[in-house]
Amino acid sequence: MSTDLVDVRAAALEKTAWGERFDLFQPRNIVFWMFVWLCGTGVVKAWQMLSPLSGYFGRALLIASIIGVISAVIWGWWFRHVDRYERQPVKLVLTGFVWGATAATFAIAVQANDALGSLYAKWFGQVWAQDWHAGLSAPFVEETAKGVGIVVLIALAPRLVRTPTDGLLLGAFIGLGFQTSEDLLYSISGATQGFGSHQTDGLVGSIATRTFSDIVSHPLFTALFCAGVIYLLGSPAQPRRIGRGIALIVAPIVVHAVWDSMTALAGGTAVVVVVLMVGDFLFAVTALWIAFVWAHPREAHFVRDVLGPEVDAGVLTDDEVTAAGGWRQQRQYVKAGTDRADKKKRRHLVRAALDLCADLAVSKGLDSDRVVHSRAEIARLREGTKADALTSDRLASN
Repeated sequence: MSTDLVDVRAAALEKTAWGERFDLFQPRNIVFWMFVWLCGTGVVKAWQMLSPLSGYFGRALLIASIIGVISAVIWGWWFRHVDRYERQPVKLVLTGFVWGATAATFAIAVQANDALGSLYAKWFGQVWAQDWHAGLSAPFVEETAKGVGIVVLIALAPRLVRTPTDGLLLGAFIGLGFQTSEDLLYSISGATQGFGSHQTDGLVGSIATRTFSDIVSHPLFTALFCAGVIYLLGSPAQPRRIGRGIALIVAPIVVHAVWDSMTALAGGTAVVVVVLMVGDFLFAVTALWIAFVWAHPREAHFVRDVLGPEVDAGVLTDDEVTAAGGWRQQRQYVKAGTDRADKKKRRHLVRAALDLCADLAVSKGLDSDRVVHSRAEIARLREGTKADALTSDRLASN
């Protein structure tokens, strides 16, 4: 391998800190104790709110909790799947989730929303507060409460939280934690309506409504917000981009505000509500797409730096490394396959290249057992492709 390429790989791994471990217990870090205090406060507040309902509404609480766990697992699996490059340590991901589910929800957002709602009612009247409280409180209070989470993670793991992609994916898990707790609260609220005379109907209705609204909800909002924080602060792996940072911080606040104020903005007209809902959804998805487009080049650049020596050594081809750098590049590479079997093996080769990138990150570029195994797997896939090609040629000649 070229010495220059190896040095470039080492520099990329140093900048990104891919493959490094995370330990939450940091007794000398004041942010760790702040995290423990606020999350502990959130747990206590949650217990104070929910424990009185565990008797008569115990069944509804249990069902809502089970559905919440299942939903969190499904969304969490999807977010980990989207994490295309070196995945963040599970401990760090869970730390973000816990912040969103406890500190951001019960210790900060619930208290601040209630306080701001009371102020709105005193300043502008009960009717105005009922129409606009949600849209003019939650977007600012909740996005800030969740956004503090990425700052906490940066302080706890400054080498691991460095790129906008880190912000997007960790922000999604912070938002998922918040969403899980909020869905539980709304589900219980639905079950307790009418003094609990129709617990099942109220619970099912609330769960159905929240499942629909979760499509454009806290994981998306927080992913955008946290990516904006990374751009705004800058890092060794991402130069400061203030314009992008502000745009990504403002976008989810606007989407959240419109989503929570749809009925008031539409004046009760159902058609206008639908138009606002569709428009808000499209704006949110577009903002998320733009965020990934902005973040992709740097991540792809780091992947190429890490895998560059493998191309020089003949382990991978330049096309395979390019395909490993992004979804669109992978689709183009796979589409160029001659038949279904070839396309399938091209997908496996790209996945194997990403696995090799992850193993190299863990070993810091050294030839560990896992790195050797990943290279052998790539060679096996390539030999399989050649063997299939020879078989096809023989069948064609016969």
